[in-house]
Amino acid sequence: MTGTRIAHKDPKLPLPVALADGPEWVAALRVFDAGLADTLAVAARTLYPHDRLPERVYRRVVAALDGIAGKSPAAAQSIAEFVDLVDGAMPLPFRELSESYRVAVLKGIEATAAFRLVQRATVRFLYDDLEVWEAFGYEGASVHLGGYLKRGFNDLDWLPDPPADL
Repeated sequence: MTGTRIAHKDPKLPLPVALADGPEWVAALRVFDAGLADTLAVAARTLYPHDRLPERVYRRVVAALDGIAGKSPAAAQSIAEFVDLVDGAMPLPFRELSESYRVAVLKGIEATAAFRLVQRATVRFLYDDLEVWEAFGYEGASVHLGGYLKRGFNDLDWLPDPPADL
C-alpha cells in the first residue's frame, strides 16, 4: 500500500464535503453541536483506527451522519442515544477515555440499534472517501477512464508476483 496512486470516483457522484481543519469544522454541521460531533469523530476512529488517515476523513463521516440526522428525526434520536450511551458508560466523557476504555465501551453497547446505525454508517462513509482510497492505494472507478484493461490492470506493487507455472 503505497498511498501514491491517484484515486478516481465516478464524476457523476458528488464531491466530498469541505470541512475546516481546526475546531471550527463543526460550523458546517446543521444538527450536531461540537461535543456530539467530537464524540462521533472519536467513535469513528475507535471503530476503524488507521494511523495514516487524517482527522478530516473521520470528520467527513460525522458530516454525513449530520446529514442523515437532518433528514430523519428517528436517526437523529438514535445517534443522540449512541452518544448518551458512550458518554454515560464511564465517569469521563467518551472522547477523553483511553483507546482501550473506548473499545470496551463500544463492545458494551454493540448489540444496540444506536450502535449498529453509527457503526454501519461509519463503515460506509469512511471507506467511500476518495482520500481514504488514495491512502490505501485503491484507484477507484475506471469506467469513465476507459476501464482497467488499458490503464494498469496488472500494476499492483504490493502483491508478490504469481508463480511462473500459473
